[in-house]
Amino acid sequence: MSDYKTDDEKVEELKAWWKDNGTSVIAGIALAIGGLFGWQYWQDYQETTAAEASALYAKVEKASETSLEQAQTDIQALQSGYAATPYAAIASMKAAQQYAEKGEYEPAATALRWVVDNSKEADFKHLANIRLARVLLAMKKVDEAQTLITQTYPEAYQALIDELKGDIYVAQNKPTDARAAYDKAMLGAAGSSSELIKLKRDNLGEGT
Repeated sequence: MSDYKTDDEKVEELKAWWKDNGTSVIAGIALAIGGLFGWQYWQDYQETTAAEASALYAKVEKASETSLEQAQTDIQALQSGYAATPYAAIASMKAAQQYAEKGEYEPAATALRWVVDNSKEADFKHLANIRLARVLLAMKKVDEAQTLITQTYPEAYQALIDELKGDIYVAQNKPTDARAAYDKAMLGAAGSSSELIKLKRDNLGEGT
């Protein structure tokens, strides 16, 4: 499941965005519901919640370096107590990636479905859906994977979707469609992602 590396930078961008903009998002909510008093309450709540969630996520990162199983308690704590924060989604996606890389696709799919069902951020949902489709494809659940990528995604995800379409067409023994999908994906991909897609495309030859 090395394809995970092709969209990890999007997760990093989302983490950075939340760090820079999370407070202003909460401020808007607070002003809408309670003026100055509401803002003070939400500011205190935001700082406390973010600190607690961040501390739990740090524990997840440290534990997962040696044993993913040891990190599960903290991941579940993030999911149950801090679902509205980005840390819960990021920890769940990290767990899914590590499970998938070990070939443990069922728990990987479960972690990704949690993000789709519970994350408050649309971008995390999009990424989780794309990664879930990859996991389902690895599980030979081709039709389920194809259903996921027929949903509407922002333009920023189009190269990932086109690449995944190519992978699905390969699994369906449709090399002509796969070549077309990979060609389209290469137009929107960059760097190592583009090189990986080109390798997949080259493996199919030119057809007849």
